[in-house]
Amino acid sequence: MRKIFVGALVLFSLGVAARTARAQASHDADEPRTYSGPPLSLAAALREAQDRNPELIALRRQFERTGFRSAEQRFLSPPMLEAQIWQWPINTLNPANTNMYMFMASQDLPGRGKRALRAAAAGTQAQLAEADIAVRAQEIVNGVKQRYTELFPARRSIDVHLASLGVLRQLADISQAKYAAGRASQQDVLKAIVELSRVHDDVITLEQQADLAAARLNTLLDREPDAPIGPLTGPREQILTASTEDLQRLAIAHHPELQRMRVQIERAQADLAVTRQEYNPDYSVQAGYLLMPHVTDAWLAKVAITWPRAPWSRGAIDARVAGANAEVETSSAQLRSMESAVRLSVQEAYIRVKAAERRAGVLRTTILPQSRQILDVSRIGYQADRVAFPALVDEERTLLGAELDYSRALSELEQATADLEQAIGTDLAPGMRGAVDISEVGR
Repeated sequence: MRKIFVGALVLFSLGVAARTARAQASHDADEPRTYSGPPLSLAAALREAQDRNPELIALRRQFERTGFRSAEQRFLSPPMLEAQIWQWPINTLNPANTNMYMFMASQDLPGRGKRALRAAAAGTQAQLAEADIAVRAQEIVNGVKQRYTELFPARRSIDVHLASLGVLRQLADISQAKYAAGRASQQDVLKAIVELSRVHDDVITLEQQADLAAARLNTLLDREPDAPIGPLTGPREQILTASTEDLQRLAIAHHPELQRMRVQIERAQADLAVTRQEYNPDYSVQAGYLLMPHVTDAWLAKVAITWPRAPWSRGAIDARVAGANAEVETSSAQLRSMESAVRLSVQEAYIRVKAAERRAGVLRTTILPQSRQILDVSRIGYQADRVAFPALVDEERTLLGAELDYSRALSELEQATADLEQAIGTDLAPGMRGAVDISEVGR
């Protein structure tokens, strides 16, 4: 009689624990995570980052400042106005008792073509600042893509775990019914409860990852770190159709770093042209009026010319020209080196994209459907007492892992694509990627 009472008590305790776990699981499964705030697509996040990122705003202000330097170089230097008193006797403080007053105006005139070359050199500085903006903008764009593709799989993994609670709840019901009928052990019921608790623990970890990713994304968007981010538009499984040769040609033509290096070469060439112009003389003109109270007044005029090719000064110009030539050659060599690095980056990113495509395809077409089928067969076998409960739980874990792997594969594919676009320096054209039918994916 005592054994019957203890058994009933154990059955009652297990039933209460199972119902409590199932109630919590049912609540989480029936009410999926919702996120406050307006929906945020990747395109909207990129636009917001480009408009509001403080670093980009500072670079644009710097570019506006450098844009005036070219116009500045087109003007002459300010004229010099001069007044002198000559032969002021030491025995008087009255300047009217002097014999001569001289009023002069002088103007420095750079050699022919020097102002235009200096303006062109200053213009390349503005182009270089613009190229710096493009380089940094591309880095920020890639950062937004990476943070976005970190946040979405974290949220997607939470949804997958919550969906798995429904299956675990069914397994818990089956194990409790079999235990009540004397066809299963207490361990089966307890194991189902433990699995439900384990999923809840995993959800806590995933929520932490999602919160961290959201804070990093908000920082790039110049928001408060804890600002709400609404529902996301997740990555889609797509196939890259462009060849690596096409992608490398696109990268050579559009990569911001390469464009910056080309501007750097133009700047070095402009500096070289300005330096070579130093061999040409500069001029100075001066005119004035000589006022002499006791004799006839007179006009004054003066013209001066520099002698840059003087033996004692030409060596300095030769050294500056040699240095400017070396700068042009260095920039050209750096451009060739960077082109090789860009080609390698494109090839590596292309390999990663294709590998991520194959992995996502295998998970979607093979591993996921097989895992579902095996779980269904194992569930039927457990109900017919042909499969042990631990094996049934293992199959549920396998399916959960496959679904998480597919979500991670999509994220890796999107991140690899973002790296490819960063290596190219521009977004992939719509015709370079093909859509994949994923309607069969999902629990």
